[in-house]
Amino acid sequence: MIKAPSDREEFAGLSAFFEQEISPYLNGKEDARQHAVMMFGLIAIATAVMAAAIVKFGPFGHENVRAAIIIGVLSIGGGLWYLNRTRNDITDGLLSRICEKLGFTYTRNISRPDYFVHFERLKMLPNFNREEWEDEVRGVREEADFVFCEAHLKYKSSGKNSSTRTVFHGQLLVIDYHKAFLGETVIKRDRGVFNRFTKPGKEFQNVGIASPKFEKIFEAWSTDQVEARDLLDPIVLERFEELDRLFKGANLRAAFSGGKLFVAMETGDKLNMGSMFTPLAGPERIENILKEFDLIFDLIDVVLKRIDNRLGGAFNVDAVRQA
Repeated sequence: MIKAPSDREEFAGLSAFFEQEISPYLNGKEDARQHAVMMFGLIAIATAVMAAAIVKFGPFGHENVRAAIIIGVLSIGGGLWYLNRTRNDITDGLLSRICEKLGFTYTRNISRPDYFVHFERLKMLPNFNREEWEDEVRGVREEADFVFCEAHLKYKSSGKNSSTRTVFHGQLLVIDYHKAFLGETVIKRDRGVFNRFTKPGKEFQNVGIASPKFEKIFEAWSTDQVEARDLLDPIVLERFEELDRLFKGANLRAAFSGGKLFVAMETGDKLNMGSMFTPLAGPERIENILKEFDLIFDLIDVVLKRIDNRLGGAFNVDAVRQA
């Protein structure tokens, strides 16, 4: 029995879907999961024994420890590669089935998407020189096309003591907005005195917002001050405040450009099948994935629903769902 994350119509008939589509698929992949875990365990054990033998009996003298570490890293890396290859195969099949049920299309492995150029041009993401892309979902909601994917961006420093650090790991979302734009408007988290370093470009100017609550959270820039003040009306401001609540800690940033809304959130790895070290059977994996889709639906609904009408009282997701 599947427990739906909400009463959205997209989640109707989940129990039958799980029994007919998901459960047989996961059961069919259980042997592959067990084999991958077993191989990883055997490699780990063999690596530990080999490393210990090299340290004690190796022919490299004082370099024995270094040799043992190198061999250990290479061996464990091979085991992780095999484990992740199996995990990716299972994830691909699982998410493809879920997205088909929701009426969306899913692509597991992608290269840098064409819409990324707008995030980069508007300085919505930090500098990076290593990148990984996956889990692209395309669909239509509220009569608006949308697409989102997961990006894992890293920066590797140069020099003798080089290191690699993650600068962004989360989702990029593009939504066809219900309005056309004459200029471009960018919204980012308020960084105080560091705001000048995150300005999108020379042609952008700060937008004065008559909302102390909004200005405590965000900083806004635009190439068209008149349009920006009209665009960031009380309804939209309430929505971004609500998005900040929904994605607290995700360093939400957004841009209105070319009739689309671009959103970047540091949510980490969200659309995943869960641990490879537990059996695949059971509804928990699909329930966790559906919770993530429910949150994405929340975001799109907050942005697009009732675009021309102010909600009575404080804006909240439950009110949007009932609209």
